[in-house]
Order: sequence, then structure tokens, then C-alpha cells
Amino acid sequence: MAEHSPVQSLDRAFDLLEILCRSRGGMTIGALSAETGLHKSTVHRLLTSMCMRGYVQRDAETSMYRAGMRLCEMSSYIVDNLDVVDRARAVLERLGRETDETVHLVMRDERDVVYIHKIDGGNSAIRMFSRIGMRLPLYCTGVGKAILATWPRSEARAVWEASDVYAWTEHTITDEEAFFREIDKVRQLGYALDNEENEVGVRCIAAAIPDYRGRAFYAISLSAPTARMADERIVQLRGPLLRASRDIAQALGGSTGR
Repeated sequence: MAEHSPVQSLDRAFDLLEILCRSRGGMTIGALSAETGLHKSTVHRLLTSMCMRGYVQRDAETSMYRAGMRLCEMSSYIVDNLDVVDRARAVLERLGRETDETVHLVMRDERDVVYIHKIDGGNSAIRMFSRIGMRLPLYCTGVGKAILATWPRSEARAVWEASDVYAWTEHTITDEEAFFREIDKVRQLGYALDNEENEVGVRCIAAAIPDYRGRAFYAISLSAPTARMADERIVQLRGPLLRASRDIAQALGGSTGR
């Protein structure tokens, strides 16, 4: 490959941009050169081009380079055009067929989750009271606990402290330390349970959909009456649920590590 071929230059530019995005205080040309192994003149040329387009910013006083605000602008366009339900629909329908249970897709909104898609299971004449647009607290739902388990503990605790914590049912966890023991367990298992904590007579298993950083703002769940949701059934549902969460994460460009 030629030294300055367009493909090679593009690869190098992306390498520099990704490094700058991860850098907290910015980096000098010398530091970027040392990290990438590129000649300083090559680093300078690529940074100059990216600065002209707003993807990189240079501090004139310190000669430090940082990722530019143009990236934030472009990411907002991507988010606006990303229809999560459309991208997840086929996987959710497959999950419904595989399990014959009620499937939910939720998104996090501040201290709550909002239900944005639902597929009713054919396994029972009983229908969950959930509906698209319904809002529930993160702390008392399986999907909420699955989402919180992907966040740093300090941020999850801040959500807990800002929530109006009360017992929706006799099974709701309202003790802070007990709740965070539950979150630790979710991190270890890779999925969360709602043991009648939000609705008496209903049990759920939920999994987060991590983004590219490993943090989740979406989650999916399978719900059924407790009479049909014994621990043995949870074990059966775990595999299909986790496969679905990984497939949706991949479709959204997120993490599929678990």
C-alpha cells in the first residue's frame, strides 16, 4: 500500500480520532506520534484536516489537540435517525416465537423506564397489564435493574437516592443495601429478575442492551404469571433472552461482550 493512499490515510485519521476521544485532557502531536508510531508530520497533516472540518480542536496556548464538537453534532443526527424498535423488531418477534411469553422492550428516561414495544405471549389467556408508553421506576422492575447494573455504582446510587422509593408490592426491595446487593448479583449473572416487585402475580427475567461503552439505556424482558415462571422456567428462558439482547446490541452497534 502506498504511503499516502486514501485508505491508509483514512485508517490513520480514525486511529487518531479514536485516541483523542478517549483522552481526557487532550494530547500533543508528539504524544500522538509516540502512541501511534506515525511520523509527527503525518500526525500534523491529518490533525490539520480534521481541525478544518471541526472533528478536532487545537488549543493555541498549549498546542493540545482534543476531539471536536462536530462529533457531538454528528452523533445527535445518528441518534435521531436510529429507530430502535425497527432494528429490534425481528429479534423480539423471534424471541416471542421461541418462548411464547410476553416480550417487552424499554428505554431509560431519567429515573424511569418507558415501555416502547410489546409482543403478547400466546402461552396464556392472561395478558400483562403493561402497555406501550407505560412508565415505571427503574428500581422496582427487572428491566430497570438490568440497566442500572451496567452503570458505575455511583451513578446507579444517584438514581436510587433521587427516586421516590416505596413498596409497589410486598416484594419490592426498598432497602438500599439490599437493592445494591441485588444489582451486584445482576452484574454477575448478566440478567435481572423481577420477583413480583412491581406487579403481584407476575415474574420477569430481563437483560440489558449495552451500547458501545457497555452501558445500557435499553433492556428487554420476558414476563409471565408466577404459576408459569418457576425457577426451572427462568433457566429455560435465560438463553433465548441473552441471545436476543446480544443480537439487538449488535444491530444497534453496541457491546456484545456478555
